[in-house]
Amino acid sequence: MKPKHQPIFITGRFRSGTSFMWQLFNELDGFCAWYEPLHPQLLAAIESVKPKQDHVGIDDYWAVYRAHPEFKKTYSSELATHHLYLDDRSDYPALKKHIEHLLELSAPAVPVLQFNRVDLRLSWLKKHFPTAKIIHIDRNPLQLYRSQRKHISAELRDVAGHWDAYELMPWCHALFREFPFLLSPEPSHAFYPFYGLYQLSKIIASQHADITINLERDVFESIDFIDKINRIVPLDAQQKATMVSLCHLPDMVELDEAATTEMTSIMTSVDLHLQASGLLDNLGQRSLSSIKIYFADYWDAWSKAKYPWQAVQQNIIALQHEVTRIENENFEFLERIKAKPHSADERRTAGIEMMHSDQINEHSHVGHLMHHINQLNSIMTYLLADNQALRAQLPEETENKSTDTGATAENTKKDQSS
Repeated sequence: MKPKHQPIFITGRFRSGTSFMWQLFNELDGFCAWYEPLHPQLLAAIESVKPKQDHVGIDDYWAVYRAHPEFKKTYSSELATHHLYLDDRSDYPALKKHIEHLLELSAPAVPVLQFNRVDLRLSWLKKHFPTAKIIHIDRNPLQLYRSQRKHISAELRDVAGHWDAYELMPWCHALFREFPFLLSPEPSHAFYPFYGLYQLSKIIASQHADITINLERDVFESIDFIDKINRIVPLDAQQKATMVSLCHLPDMVELDEAATTEMTSIMTSVDLHLQASGLLDNLGQRSLSSIKIYFADYWDAWSKAKYPWQAVQQNIIALQHEVTRIENENFEFLERIKAKPHSADERRTAGIEMMHSDQINEHSHVGHLMHHINQLNSIMTYLLADNQALRAQLPEETENKSTDTGATAENTKKDQSS
């Protein structure tokens, strides 16, 4: 069955305001709003992840999934990290089938899909879903960066190789073949790859989004977002009033002068790379292969860049160790409260074959490695939910708070929602 209405696709970087935009439609009658349908830990998140504290007014991300469990027929965690860059010449039938399935399940309501993993796929989306209206959310990159990295300790916050909760490093690794400069060893500041992705996203959105809403200018400082949405989705007075009532002003991160100066310098450096590579003026309009041919002087220098597989190896091993640690702690807690595991508490690692370090080398396929990380993060989501529930049952005098030692465990413990 074909959807009756024009679908609405919401897109933007993590922490840009896409959750707020999803919330606007989720509160209105007549819309079926899907939250992060390409989340790599979606099945675990539906069962275990509660709304973030700073997502004010959101009680449940996942109600529509529980109402339509058939979504699982086409979902795969691979959709989150495979083919993160797609243009209108690309073919990805699994992703097309999944989106079509969600649109069909939404009927008779207007389908609204809130994405954080399609902003480098917009030209592909436009080709395969030409009637869809695309809303792109933008935000000041300095504020956006700090929002994505605020959960990391100060000494590690700006270290590029430290894997955060918002998939910066997985994206850079998954996109190495297309954009190798994202994993440039210099500078080592995490803002460099962050801003590279931010700009790539913004360039493509400028070509293919129907409207762009700036979080600061159109939401925090005004209600201009209402008029922008109304251009593509007719709203009545009550709907507009409901949307306005959901606005709130969060605490803004204060940036010191030295940090601002450093990041401004990095922005200039990245923009010069994008100009020299031809991406600044051509991405989203011409094929990436033709851009690389026409600007060969730039791209030839990157053709010899070797994929830094060791970073993924270290991350996988650290996450596997953390999975084992939390799992063992959970069984310890069960023994201390003299409880037997329920069927749902069976070992979460049963379906995962842990990798040994010598199984990961320069010949490993990055897609396979990213898929393994997705699986491990899903296990960690379940385990941490179990850990929290078991910890609440421990006698107070013996409760001992555990510390997450693995960087990737922090990645999963923090909800990866936008």
